Amino acid sequence: MLPGGRRSLSTWIMERDGTVRNALFMNSSASDAWEGKEHMSRTAFRRWRTVASVAAAAAVVAVAGPLPAALADVASSPSLTANDGAANIAVQGPDDSLVFYWADNGSTAWQTDTVAGAGTTFGSPAMAVNGGTVDIAAEGPDNTLLFYWAYSGSPSAWHMETVGGANSVYSLSNTPSIVINGDTVNIAVTGPNRSLSFYWAYTGTGTWHAETVPAPDVTSAPSITVDGNTFYIAVVEDGGQLWVWTAVIGTGTWKGKQIGLSAFSYFPAITANGGNVDIVAPNQVNGSLDFYSAAVGSSSWNSETVASAGSTLIVPASITVNEGTITIAAVGGTVADSQLLFYSAASGSSTWGKAEPVAGGVSNSAAPSITANDGAANISDVTSAGDLEFYWAADGSSAWQAEPVPGNGTGTTA
Repeated sequence: MLPGGRRSLSTWIMERDGTVRNALFMNSSASDAWEGKEHMSRTAFRRWRTVASVAAAAAVVAVAGPLPAALADVASSPSLTANDGAANIAVQGPDDSLVFYWADNGSTAWQTDTVAGAGTTFGSPAMAVNGGTVDIAAEGPDNTLLFYWAYSGSPSAWHMETVGGANSVYSLSNTPSIVINGDTVNIAVTGPNRSLSFYWAYTGTGTWHAETVPAPDVTSAPSITVDGNTFYIAVVEDGGQLWVWTAVIGTGTWKGKQIGLSAFSYFPAITANGGNVDIVAPNQVNGSLDFYSAAVGSSSWNSETVASAGSTLIVPASITVNEGTITIAAVGGTVADSQLLFYSAASGSSTWGKAEPVAGGVSNSAAPSITANDGAANISDVTSAGDLEFYWAADGSSAWQAEPVPGNGTGTTA
């Protein structure tokens, strides 16, 4: 499904040009509408969300071919990372499987591997490179939180661990976020009853420790990063309020800071940036793309507008830092003609470059994923036809290249 996505039917307005705008939580009835969705079955929610998203949810990731019709209301999103001269992509695949792709930089010969078979994966995964291994987190059966790892260079030997047992993941905000910190793996996920959960384990041990972050009424998937001696988790709470929760490593004591009281943020993305922490989030009310930053250890957050009102669809954005430049992938245009857009600004500067069109005809409900990779920006996204695509451009260039994944995109259906 859309990463953690739930959208209140009463909050969406379609304009004449097909652009969807969101007036989420402008009144109490909208908030009440959210509460009604919490108790839906997965099947019932999918039917409701299909109507709420108009035709948007017809986009499904085509992993080596089109997905089964049963998943036609799922907007699965890829997770992309760079790994020692290669690009890696993880994505929910056919029949609720988990699929991993990789290709050497400069090559269009994408390799495919099944991380976990049918009936194992029920949301978009999160992936990170951890020294000599690739680590993936995803929601499993019965709302479990599962962790997979494999040594780089031998991706067919995947190992699975259970991070959180049954009902540990809130099924409507089910995309985890993962970050590596020295010799530990750290995962944030929306937990039971819209709580916020944090899990960590020493690499290679399989022993997971759980902490509850005291964030009430979480309404988005979280995004986690680490900078210095502190973890940072960005999340949206009731009313579209943007919060950042921090904990000094090893203390288990979490402190919250509301940095956007009336931001009406949607699914924030966070990254560490040297001495700063940076966040990007679409604005659900006016369709702007908002940016927040703070010095490490500071509780004073600065806000900027990356792209003005009406520029951004209500789709999660992605952020990373590339050699002193903040880079963002977001979806703009209209529902009928969604565009993948790239934004950049020098770290410390409030001057954002004009949106660079990366590709047209992308999904208006799946989230792009961006990473920096050896002198190039890499983005993975899903087309409106449901095909998985990879895009890249050399640093400083606006000449974006597109590659279907895998290879020519004509593999057999898994």
